[in-house]
Amino acid sequence: MSTINRNCIYINELAHNTRTPTTIRAIVQSPRKSYVPLVASLAAAGFPSPADDYLDRPLDFNDLLIENPAATFAVRISGESMTGAGLFPGDIAVVNRARKVVNSNIVLALVDGEFTLKRYKSRAGKIKLLAENPKFSDIIISDDTILEIWGVVTHSIRIL
Repeated sequence: MSTINRNCIYINELAHNTRTPTTIRAIVQSPRKSYVPLVASLAAAGFPSPADDYLDRPLDFNDLLIENPAATFAVRISGESMTGAGLFPGDIAVVNRARKVVNSNIVLALVDGEFTLKRYKSRAGKIKLLAENPKFSDIIISDDTILEIWGVVTHSIRIL
């Protein structure tokens, strides 16, 4: 089972309260918001010394990354099929379940019981899930394919 499958099954179980007491993992939310200073000047090659004259308003990553808190979750990416879109193994994808899917969105999809991140393409009633790496095949959704779109990827986070 892939990392995406495990994480999404866990999220789905949390949402539907189907986890048993012995398998529940704690989710801890900070009781306070953390703000990060945002430097107002651009840093072309390096980082300026953060002096008061250069500081902009505080930056809250919750405001930056989450459009709809009730419909947003994160999933760790595994696999290399979306490296051309800048999504790499180990990155964290922020997924919004409430956003309407349109052509060219990157989506988290459940295809025949397996989770995948792909670029969504719909034309003349036919749906394709496109890989962003030539080493991987696109997924063409047929009448026999069970497809569920879990949400639109709105951001990715990479730990350097």
